[in-house]
Amino acid sequence: MIYRVVGESSEWVWSEESGAMEVSLILSPRPGRLMGAFNARLADGAWGDLPMPMLSNPRVRFWFTERGWRAYGLLVAADARASGRTFRVLRRKNPSRSMVEYRDDWQVALLPDRD
Repeated sequence: MIYRVVGESSEWVWSEESGAMEVSLILSPRPGRLMGAFNARLADGAWGDLPMPMLSNPRVRFWFTERGWRAYGLLVAADARASGRTFRVLRRKNPSRSMVEYRDDWQVALLPDRD
């Protein structure tokens, strides 16, 4: 089984009364869609020493392996929950080898399905 955390993005705005505030893009005038936890900045501190391979294909999406889910994914999900923003945890069976662009003990980078 592999796991992926997706959530709503946020942006920082400045207000004279309150100073800097983080607002959800879902609540802003231009709502956004759910995106990967790293790009949505759901859990900035939870990534720790997770290897970050430099892949040139912009279509790949990163999923946690079982081991990665226990070491990193649960922290990412907890930080997403604490942020108060909408998020989901996606699960799927292990993909076919033809979809895998990168794999290590903690994560798998997958090409999208062809359907």
